[in-house]
Amino acid sequence: MRDADRSHTIDLEEADPQAWPTTVAAVVGSLVLVATVFWVEALYQRTVESERARKVVAQEPAELRTVQAGQLDQLRDYRWVDRTQGVVAVPIERAMDLVVQENGAPRAGKR
Repeated sequence: MRDADRSHTIDLEEADPQAWPTTVAAVVGSLVLVATVFWVEALYQRTVESERARKVVAQEPAELRTVQAGQLDQLRDYRWVDRTQGVVAVPIERAMDLVVQENGAPRAGKR
């Protein structure tokens, strides 16, 4: 019976796990984790930048549109600058025509 009991015993020296597969698995797992963190950070930054561009940069502020519309009106319309002194603003196109009439047509090569 003793011979039969010995053939079924497990040798504990051979059953111990080896350290290198565990080390390799830990290193590979750590590298995958670090790569995943960098990938998620890059994805987050790209999303933040695209949202900023969509919400802030792409939309012209209402105040800017109002100011620009007022400036265009001032360039296109006649208006009093100082009524007491008789100073009138004329549309920009008309003002350029008047300057050309007063100074003559520009010669070629001169500005």
